[in-house]
Amino acid sequence: MTPTLSRSCAFRASILFLLCSLSAFARTAPREPTMTNNPLLANPRPWCIGRFVMNRPARSELNSERYAYWGDKIDIKSDVSVQAFQHRVELRETELRAKTRTGSISYKEMQAKGLKSLIVKTDIPWLERVISPTQTSRVFFYSDDVDHPDLLLNEEGYVLAGTTMLTMKSLLRPGDVQKSIERTSDVYRNITYRDDWTVPSGPGFCVKGALIGGPSRNSEESQQTIVLQPGKASAFVLSMRVAVDGDQRATLLGTLPDLRRELQTQGYGNTVTVLRESKRQVAGMDAEEVLFSVTENGIQLFRFFLLAPGVPKAVARPYVDIQLILGSTNDSTLTPEQASSPVDEKGYRDMGLAA
Repeated sequence: MTPTLSRSCAFRASILFLLCSLSAFARTAPREPTMTNNPLLANPRPWCIGRFVMNRPARSELNSERYAYWGDKIDIKSDVSVQAFQHRVELRETELRAKTRTGSISYKEMQAKGLKSLIVKTDIPWLERVISPTQTSRVFFYSDDVDHPDLLLNEEGYVLAGTTMLTMKSLLRPGDVQKSIERTSDVYRNITYRDDWTVPSGPGFCVKGALIGGPSRNSEESQQTIVLQPGKASAFVLSMRVAVDGDQRATLLGTLPDLRRELQTQGYGNTVTVLRESKRQVAGMDAEEVLFSVTENGIQLFRFFLLAPGVPKAVARPYVDIQLILGSTNDSTLTPEQASSPVDEKGYRDMGLAA
């Protein structure tokens, strides 16, 4: 008979199960998923996020996401047709050409003209330059201020990959426009459609519904919140970004009292217990992990935290922040059974992953 794990080992096995294959997908194939009766981990499939792969339960749902690539913040819209895309970018170009920049006048001139403000409209349009790196992409460079030509410009790009539209925004210095055009053109030509459950075989940066192909850049960020069991409080939050100088001083184990107090201020009282605090490795990186058990008014919750500081400027060794949130006390309409963690120590079996 397979033995039941202790509560701390059970949760560690669960996190290991999700992250055992967290690796740079261009270099390492994900491991074969291990079978489990745990409802949170049932029927796992390889899932690509950024430049990494992890095991994700097939029935889980992507709740929220955030991406940044080479200085661009990325918004994503699915199921966009070519016609809808063309209408969207043409409408935006018309809008930027129609808007005019503001300028300032002297107080004396304001009085002479009977104006009520020192800020006036000019006849200079916002739009300064527009390019189309591909047939299904458009990039706008614009500013709304005429008095300060040295201020940062807005760069706003749209690219359609299959039926996925990416909106990419950033700020840049006026003198860097040509350099940005060359960079943006190279990036946009390498953006392709990707089915969400497809793990690329070549290098690239995975976002929802698309792959930004090519080598790693000096600035990449991805965050996803995945509900492991829809309808239950079972959020798995994974955040990754390029590590910077100073991250190596970050410590999770050194902030246990602060983490405990934070949970207590969230209404969990004095029933916060540390079930596990240890060091381990994730994707070949040193990491620290903490597991809390919270019992409040008959409700059982678990809160897991993991922090890997990564290696500065090494995209393959990013700063990784992970949270597993099981159970919720924020909804007074739920019964203790409904609000409690969807699994306890009896829901975990030895998957061969516990230390």
